Amino acid sequence: MINRAIGVLRGKITNAMAHAPPPPKPASEMNVIEIVEYNKIPSMISYDRWWLFTWFVMVPVTIASGINAWIVENEHLSHGPPPYIPYDHLEQRAKDYPWRDGKRSLFHHEYYNPVPGQGYSWQKKEDDDE
Repeated sequence: MINRAIGVLRGKITNAMAHAPPPPKPASEMNVIEIVEYNKIPSMISYDRWWLFTWFVMVPVTIASGINAWIVENEHLSHGPPPYIPYDHLEQRAKDYPWRDGKRSLFHHEYYNPVPGQGYSWQKKEDDDE
């Protein structure tokens, strides 16, 4: 099984590094079948190059990007949100939202999004508990 996989991989690498041979005769002297058969050679070379690129470049890059995003996000989540400062220009609304109490957006998160004019909900609850 492993020998078969190594053989396939070796063939793909060899084929990907190849160049199309020159045509056996000028295109004006070739019939349609000969032209089609000759044009299959470069397409196989291209196919093998893209196959190798996908599995040996794009898959590792995708995995590395996912690991990097996970590390950066864990680092970002290790500290809390910034302190709430009630800036006037951030709290201007022409009208309230048509859901809930009208101050929370549709995708409001109680921990990360402050309620305009009130601050973070969780800070308010902690203050009430004390």
